[in-house]
Amino acid sequence: MMDVGTLIESGGVALMDQGRGGRNQFFGVITRPRSYLNVLYLLLGLPLGTLYFTVVVTGFSLGIGLMVLALIGIPILIGLWYVVHAFMRLERAMAVDMVSVDVPPIDPLPDWPGGLWRHFKHSMGHVPTWKGIAYLLLRFPVGIATFTVAVTLVSTSLAMTFAPVYMWTSDDLTWGSWSFDPFWWSFLLVPVGIVLVFVSLHVMNALATVCARWTRRSIGGHESSEQPAPTIHQLAS
Repeated sequence: MMDVGTLIESGGVALMDQGRGGRNQFFGVITRPRSYLNVLYLLLGLPLGTLYFTVVVTGFSLGIGLMVLALIGIPILIGLWYVVHAFMRLERAMAVDMVSVDVPPIDPLPDWPGGLWRHFKHSMGHVPTWKGIAYLLLRFPVGIATFTVAVTLVSTSLAMTFAPVYMWTSDDLTWGSWSFDPFWWSFLLVPVGIVLVFVSLHVMNALATVCARWTRRSIGGHESSEQPAPTIHQLAS
């Protein structure tokens, strides 16, 4: 029968292993390539969101405007649907390859038979495409937010970590009759900046995961290709 001393010793070893694992998980974030892919993923939110918003809004404006004046607006809107699907596939690839979030393949646009008008009518009723358009439009404000968070965390943590580098050439600060050299005081910011680097990477990893999961819920296709995505006409019937 195991005595009390052995139980306490084994429990202490388990706690030490758990604490060591937690430290490795916290400090190991800086050595993982995935952390920097997540930072890049957050930074790309702004330029890609701007591109999506511009293309979608311009495509709708041209398509609807020219459809009223001439039938040329119909092929423009049909083409916009294929561009939207290309953007959706890009977003899925980024979520899978950069953030390692499993996103089901995007439901393709069905090959509807009939002429141009029939194809246009069915395209306008394709529910996953409308969900993708809503996602792409929201990607713009979300991209602004993720870009701002990433830039703020990276710049603040690095500025504090390397504060003595740029404080070395700074002039003395004067406040009334009291003046001091900020160079020596800047060394107090170094340990704070180092800790902030690790915290910032964890925060950005979590934020990238949340954004990628939002991508999965918004544009992820059906798990089974045997069940095609519904159209608005099917949902209404």
